[in-house]
Amino acid sequence: MPSDGVIRRLLEAADRVSPANVFTLVDHVCEALGADSGRLLVADYALRCLQHVDAGGAVGGPHQMAGTVPGRVFASGQIVVSESSPTVVTVPLLDGSDRIGVLELTYGVWDGRLPVHLDSILNAFVMALVVKVRYSDVWACARRSEAMSLPAEVQWALLPPLSCSTDQVSVGGILEPAYSIGGDSFDYALNGGRLEFAIVDAIGRGMGAVLMSSAVINSLRNSRRAGTDLDGAYRNADRVVATQFGDFNYVTGQMGSIDLQTGHLTWVNAGHVPPILVRNNSYAGRLLCSPSMPLGLGGPVVQVATESLQRGDRVLFYSDGITESRSPSNEFFGEDRLADFLVRASLEQVSVSETARRLSRSLIEYVSADLKDDATLLLIEYRGTPTV
Repeated sequence: MPSDGVIRRLLEAADRVSPANVFTLVDHVCEALGADSGRLLVADYALRCLQHVDAGGAVGGPHQMAGTVPGRVFASGQIVVSESSPTVVTVPLLDGSDRIGVLELTYGVWDGRLPVHLDSILNAFVMALVVKVRYSDVWACARRSEAMSLPAEVQWALLPPLSCSTDQVSVGGILEPAYSIGGDSFDYALNGGRLEFAIVDAIGRGMGAVLMSSAVINSLRNSRRAGTDLDGAYRNADRVVATQFGDFNYVTGQMGSIDLQTGHLTWVNAGHVPPILVRNNSYAGRLLCSPSMPLGLGGPVVQVATESLQRGDRVLFYSDGITESRSPSNEFFGEDRLADFLVRASLEQVSVSETARRLSRSLIEYVSADLKDDATLLLIEYRGTPTV
């Protein structure tokens, strides 16, 4: 068991370390936890690989998550202790509730008990990482398992964390193709007892589409932070696209909010594919909202739709790049396959963030890694008001 002095030295080291050398903190974590050595594995942008990084940066090539102990720990969020000698304890690393990687701790002598201060030390370690990496490219470099296009670089810089979980709601999102995404994006924020969210799909691909979707996301954020209602937020974003990008350019999307106390879902459909609902572990169909015009084409909000969510409901907002993706035999992925996937994940009690990750992996496997269009999803689970 580490002494208070060891924990204090870890915190002092975290305060002093240069952003470019932040991975050297693994040595201090090992000291604090009594481990002989440690190995930090960072999840890539697509959440399909783990990259070993140390004080010098990336070590070797990326490791696939599928079929590995680190991958199982990342997917499940559960600690795994090996039965071998030396003993390897693999623990998940979370930034709040957002999964960022795993840490392998090696013990030559193992008494079968996890260190008492494990959670607090790992929390301090992750906090130091999150704060320090903002001032360096080391984390962004560690996260990429292949070259990233410039449009994708812009989109990833725009995104919130891929997942967030509280007692009342859980959110998981992902972009595909992760390293060459074009005009798709999503956003969410927890504000004053509400989850506010958006998903957008700009016409075209490449930098032009990215600039449009970025403008819309930031317009919606600006409206949200100014306290503007959904009708006003739609009109503001519509005006941005029309004035800045000209005729024949547009962005489809959904924007809305959930009252976390009541489960009251409110949203506007800007010419986008409707979301689907899983309730009581069954497919409950589409959530319909009379579509307004896509952003940039003008027109009023046709309908602000509402739905009363029940505890455990899962709602998927997604772009048509998912259902319209084709297999090598030219078959659509389709809504039926999508709904079946979501129902099975709900029945198996797979977490929202892991469901999003597995769905993106399943899509890539279905098209044999030949995704022709952007495919983006935002999965939301309403958990209700916590019982006292």
